[in-house]
Amino acid sequence: MSKQITIGDLMKMFLSHIKLIILMTILGGGLAFLYVSYMVTPMYSTSSLILVQNASSFDSGISSNTTQDSNEARVNMNDITSSVTLANTCATLFTVAPEMKGVIAGASVSITPIEDSYFLRITTTSSDPHTAANVANSVADKAHDVYNQYFDAGKAEAVEYADVPSKPSSPNKTRFLIIGILLGLVVGLVLAFLLEIIDTTIKPDDDLYKQYEIPVFAEIIDFEAEGGAKR
Repeated sequence: MSKQITIGDLMKMFLSHIKLIILMTILGGGLAFLYVSYMVTPMYSTSSLILVQNASSFDSGISSNTTQDSNEARVNMNDITSSVTLANTCATLFTVAPEMKGVIAGASVSITPIEDSYFLRITTTSSDPHTAANVANSVADKAHDVYNQYFDAGKAEAVEYADVPSKPSSPNKTRFLIIGILLGLVVGLVLAFLLEIIDTTIKPDDDLYKQYEIPVFAEIIDFEAEGGAKR
């Protein structure tokens, strides 16, 4: 009759190999830390901002003439809607335009429109922080020229320049460390379980009755194994 392993049996099993489990957990965390510290290249990210306008009337400045009719001074809603649409179009244009190919070289560039607005966020990532900032700012400056080559009205201009990042955006060392610790713990538990499975010896604390349904009346002590003296 096969022995049924209970939760209590598993706990005893793991506790009997607690040193191995702790060792593997520490080893997993240590290896993960060494890997992320010396094997993974840190990457730096930064971003700049572009404003896309579809019409000259859509300017932040309004005529100083106080007698101007309020309807004429109010920003045209059609200009707002069309500028949002144009911003989405330019997000693709500035990424694939041949004029931008040389500018974005050396960094990973992502140009995305800010939701429901006429702003474009240029995010650049590179192993060198200065390269990341330079590319982001170069794309922001080049956007004006590229826009004018494809559109007759409106404009695209940089409104916010990227700063040189002071610390890497990736990898996340804490996440790697946690994953390493968890993997080490799992490996330790699996090893402890396998060691118990392949160990066929009968131990003093084994529940022989539960395994073989044979009552145990006494135990014969091995004095040599226990460190006792022969008589």
